Amino acid sequence: MRRAVLALAVFALPALASAQMDRTGSWEWSVIAIYQDSSDSGADRGSRLEVDSQLGLGFNIGYNFNNKFSLGADFEWLRPDYRATLVSDEDPTDTTVIDHELTQFNGRLKGTWNITDGPLTPYLELGLGWSGFDSNVVDGPPITGCWWDPWWGYVCSNFYNTFSSTEFTYGGALGLRYTMRGGMFWKLSVNHYVLDVGGSGAEPELNAARLEIGWGF
Repeated sequence: MRRAVLALAVFALPALASAQMDRTGSWEWSVIAIYQDSSDSGADRGSRLEVDSQLGLGFNIGYNFNNKFSLGADFEWLRPDYRATLVSDEDPTDTTVIDHELTQFNGRLKGTWNITDGPLTPYLELGLGWSGFDSNVVDGPPITGCWWDPWWGYVCSNFYNTFSSTEFTYGGALGLRYTMRGGMFWKLSVNHYVLDVGGSGAEPELNAARLEIGWGF
């Protein structure tokens, strides 16, 4: 009897796993923990930007066309420390060094290819999007705004613009996914993205490891 039950379980498990892994036509979302590696890039006249490694957070939402292919969007936030060395175009000996904290946002559209149909599958991703960076360094004189406050009366305050930029990014990831019973899943991946900043200097790279915990619906 015990052998019969064991044999039945062996034959039934693949069918159960196949039914459980059917993600066709479903949505899913996940929360993301990111470890972004440090990066170092420079321009042709000697200016340089060094960004420290940093932990960040994000989330993803995606749609499964079938068990193999899905399309999703990433949203990530980080605040790494950085050191910028700015060299004057007129005088190469005139340099300015800035040590500060950077505000970074990544938004990407990604296609994911799951290599197998089972609960444990390696996967490949290709993506493109934009990364926004705010130096948190004042860029220009302040802007003064005034308004009437019912408690304090007429109030004026200074607002400062900071130097910021938004760059096109492209790249991909290699990872491993495990789907649990009930639709909860875990993903671990290594990501590589390039910033298309133009110019003759080296293009900065964003390399990161990501851990995702998600749910289907």
